[in-house]
Amino acid sequence: MKAGADTAALVRLLKSFSAHHHDRPRILALFSATVATADHDAMSEAILLCRTSDIERAALYELVLQSYLFLGFPRMLEAADLLHTQWPDTPHEPDSGPVGAEEARLWYTRGDQLCRRVYDSTYEPLRRRVESFAPEIFRWMIFEGYGKVLSRHQLDMITRECSIIACLIIENMPRQLHSHIKGALNVGADPKLVLSVIEDLRETAPDGYHSAKHICEKLGVK
Repeated sequence: MKAGADTAALVRLLKSFSAHHHDRPRILALFSATVATADHDAMSEAILLCRTSDIERAALYELVLQSYLFLGFPRMLEAADLLHTQWPDTPHEPDSGPVGAEEARLWYTRGDQLCRRVYDSTYEPLRRRVESFAPEIFRWMIFEGYGKVLSRHQLDMITRECSIIACLIIENMPRQLHSHIKGALNVGADPKLVLSVIEDLRETAPDGYHSAKHICEKLGVK
């Protein structure tokens, strides 16, 4: 069951954050967590932490873009607007034209490849299960989620998966947490990193934290 996040605890963590390993993906995961809260103070503090930690703006932008897959358009738009306000970027020419056939084929192909990599041996059971109750959803997951968004080359998959775990802890979504904790490990994440991302959010989202810890225990992550 979803419970509200303690954004005050999250802001305190961001103000005092100090890590001895995997600093960059953990800080970006915390930024992802602030996007999930939609709290402007927390997001601003996370942006400041990223800037003082020499993390490039492009990484934050990628996490904002992928957030709609897990949090919806409203929170993505809020985060995009705040990022632009707090850390303006050089304007680039928007690509507002229609999606071409070749681009669509590329998204589907690379989406299928990435989804198979993330889910590994559970890919086919996942496909059969989702197609049994909503075939459109599986097709959209491949095309939209893994093809159009998560396979963008601007950010590595380990960082993406850790940031997904962080926002799912805020949301307390155990089934999706299970998939993405396994997914993070499948794409090569150090188990110590995964556990640290979870531990970092212990005070902010206790329910999601306990869900994630229980999943790690079942998976033997230590």
